[in-house]
Amino acid sequence: MRGILKQFIVLTALSFGLWGCKEHQHDAVDVHINKGKGVFIVNEGTFTMGNASLNYINLENDSQYAAADVFKQANNRPLGDVFQSMTMVDGKAWLVVNNSGKIEIIDPETCLATNTIKGLKSPRYILEVTPGVLYVSDLYQNAIHIIDAKTHSITGKIPCHGWTETMVLNNGKVWVTNHNSNFIYKINPLSHVIEDSTKLAWGGSSVMAGNDGKLWVLCSGEQLKSKTGGLFSINPQTGKVMDKWLFTDPAFNPIKLHETAGGDSLLFIYNGIYKISKSNLSLPAAPFISQPKGASFYGLAIRPVTGELFVADAGDYVSKGKIYIYKPGGQLIKSYVAGITPSDFLFW
Repeated sequence: MRGILKQFIVLTALSFGLWGCKEHQHDAVDVHINKGKGVFIVNEGTFTMGNASLNYINLENDSQYAAADVFKQANNRPLGDVFQSMTMVDGKAWLVVNNSGKIEIIDPETCLATNTIKGLKSPRYILEVTPGVLYVSDLYQNAIHIIDAKTHSITGKIPCHGWTETMVLNNGKVWVTNHNSNFIYKINPLSHVIEDSTKLAWGGSSVMAGNDGKLWVLCSGEQLKSKTGGLFSINPQTGKVMDKWLFTDPAFNPIKLHETAGGDSLLFIYNGIYKISKSNLSLPAAPFISQPKGASFYGLAIRPVTGELFVADAGDYVSKGKIYIYKPGGQLIKSYVAGITPSDFLFW
């Protein structure tokens, strides 16, 4: 959401002449992607302009589809407005398009759309909670959507006040962050009922299951509301907080929590990439990876087979962004051009 707010500010400064520009239509192009070769890049696009896109980088030859919108190439139509996230479910890629209120389902090898689920309010992330049953978090719905993955239909909702964000399945329970509260919620995926909650800090934005058996949660806070966030670990069996670091400045709004390949440290974005030891939850004097001048780090992922860091740079949120790849030790390897507002990755 931080990016959407920035995009809106930039958008209002653009000339109205931009709205009159029309793209030329082209015939669909065959796309062939081989599994295990690279990474998909989620490009949000600029809020309200409908220019979201999907890139793919073949990491073996460094160039295949690197800067092309493979969804538009394959389907001869734009993806939509604000591409939020991408999840693999039973061999298909599910693309959540937030401001368009829909989910596009594609074949990841050809990028051809096979189904579209419409009628969602403001979807964010997808999680398969039991075979064939998906939860979809939402910004404005005050509920989590329940979707049947086989019929591609919305079968119900779980009331949950406020902006639900990232989710994780752990020990048979679903944990979901809430960006407009101080709580993380625990849901029974069989009954679709919220069973419990744990009080943390404001602005829950990232939850992940660590290799240490703990759940790790990043609460980003909110500067406009003078709300501070924090970093927490939770015992998934008891729901109790085990470790915590409470932020003191409402302007400190880190995002995109991840675990290093070795599992001993955590990474997040805050004007650079910070690396935090799990045994010492405090901010280092300097970022692990500094943000280049003019850059705006907005997405982060760890490549499973190498431990390399993939960082998305949204830049000015209206021009093409960049992807930086760093060694596990923080040394820059290479960079690629991406679409507008790159924000997430899916290795496939």
